[in-house]
Amino acid sequence: MSTYQELKGLKVKYLSNDTSSDRIKEGEVFYNSSDFNLKAFVSTAAWHSSHAMITARRLFASSASCTQTAAFGAGGYIDGTGDQNSTEEFNGSSFSAGGNIGTARREFDGAGTLTSGLIMGGRIGSSQQQAQTEEYDGSSWSEQNDLNTGRQRGSGAGSQTAGLYFSGIGDTDATEEYNGTSWTAGGNLSVGTYSMGGSGTQTAALGCGGNPYRSTTEEYDGSSWTSGGALNTARHALRSAGIQTASITFGGLTPPSGADTTATETYDGSSWTTSPATLGTARAELGRSGTTTAALAFGGFLAPGITSNAEEFTVSLTATTAAAWASGGNVNTKTLSGGGSGTLTAGLKAGGRQGDASPQGGNETEEYNGTSWTNGGDLGRDRFDFSMAGPQTAAVTVGGYDIGSSPNTFVDCEEYDGSSWTAGGNYPAVVFATGAAGTQTAAVAFGGYSPSLTANSFLYNGSSWTSTGSMNTGRGYLGGCGSQTSALAITGKTSPSFKVEEFNGSTWSEGGNYLNDNINCCASGISTAAIVFGGNTPPDTKEVRTGIYDGTSFISSVSMAVARDSHYGSSQGTSASAWSAAGNPVSSAATEEFTGETTAVNSAKTIDFD
Repeated sequence: MSTYQELKGLKVKYLSNDTSSDRIKEGEVFYNSSDFNLKAFVSTAAWHSSHAMITARRLFASSASCTQTAAFGAGGYIDGTGDQNSTEEFNGSSFSAGGNIGTARREFDGAGTLTSGLIMGGRIGSSQQQAQTEEYDGSSWSEQNDLNTGRQRGSGAGSQTAGLYFSGIGDTDATEEYNGTSWTAGGNLSVGTYSMGGSGTQTAALGCGGNPYRSTTEEYDGSSWTSGGALNTARHALRSAGIQTASITFGGLTPPSGADTTATETYDGSSWTTSPATLGTARAELGRSGTTTAALAFGGFLAPGITSNAEEFTVSLTATTAAAWASGGNVNTKTLSGGGSGTLTAGLKAGGRQGDASPQGGNETEEYNGTSWTNGGDLGRDRFDFSMAGPQTAAVTVGGYDIGSSPNTFVDCEEYDGSSWTAGGNYPAVVFATGAAGTQTAAVAFGGYSPSLTANSFLYNGSSWTSTGSMNTGRGYLGGCGSQTSALAITGKTSPSFKVEEFNGSTWSEGGNYLNDNINCCASGISTAAIVFGGNTPPDTKEVRTGIYDGTSFISSVSMAVARDSHYGSSQGTSASAWSAAGNPVSSAATEEFTGETTAVNSAKTIDFD
């Protein structure tokens, strides 16, 4: 029998621990002399949050032949807006605008690479079963010869000079082959369907799933289709990447209700295996690219709307625990538009109003311990549309509004000591809907309505406020977090409302733009590591979106369970530990708790001689 040294060219080393730097190599065997075990490291698979698309969309064309670091998404559909003609390109770190397609459309697919792409078929408005074909050179699209049969919701595979388009509404079992100039008929599918996952090449393609909720797989050899191994989860509107003998599929709609799924499966040429790694955001009608060890999922349908979220699938020695929102304890009083601060295990919620149309503010205060909410001391006056900074035992309010008071916009600030509120120093401006960051003795407040949008900023030392540098753009109903010398002003009611500004203790500068237009969001963390969640996309779409900021740009993270705006959040938390509670809709008393994504080198696996 061969020895390990003969097989690997290495001797089995004796080491006192698993964490020596020269041990982080997949498959290399070593002996731990402390616990007397022969060991090796193995890889695991995981989906990670990536940078979001510029524009959320679904039913757009992408290509399984693109890579994780060089992909395109073309056209598609935006609910309430219609068919799109824009293209977005992904370079491994961000999406950017590419050349517009010649014909705005949806429900079509692509093939090829980022610099040599192909799109075909689709639907234009109410005109179904289109036949248009276009080629991409990395900067512009050009019209080519049409498909022989117009089809929508078909699936693509192959390259620009050896492309494949199969299934679809219009001729559900048809296959057509492209040679770089024209399309010719190929072998028909065994069973007609549409909305399949498609991957592979013109002479070795793979199609899986399809409508209505199929688990079937078919393999193409360049002339005919034959049955392959069945999916473990029946679905349609899914996406696939890779090759015929090593493919990955993810997302889609599942029976019986058409729910979005996070399910991921891999194919070895004969059978599908359910991956323990699942998408962070369930979705269908999405884009894809890559391989079974390095795939990309982006955009798509996320009931009841669309998403711009992107995720990357990797197989490595690094074990990943995905970010997640989980249910927390319900608040005692359902309110919105009040002040929130503190951390996940020591949160503070104060004031607000009982209904979205209600002009009457409240004075209730609640404290969170990471499990449940308890009532604290009441505010000195009813108020809503105010900001709050500081921890649970040392918070300060800024501004506010209440129709039942005269005047109904306030300059008085209040300070909390963990049990009761007392008067603090008056704010220099009559203002509401501000943002704030910092602590009770070192706070900064910014923006708001006074009575129009303002860019003014003021510093607080625990007793009085002084003027400091103004923001570049006046805004209200914004998010704020960070410290007095390193704060963020996030989105808000202004134009455009995706702008972010950073404060260094004296001046404001432009930061990385948020994922989309947004008002009434919450934020937590510091200026170089923040989380933004919820809010409202004008004109009036409540958000489940979560964005993570690294001081330069945002990436999309896992969505909240409840879409909400005007809610309460842990401004003193971190980008990996936050809470969101109550808000609009006022029917919700729910609290959600966020835990960020973590990574670590896998534990060494003990080799079992039995």
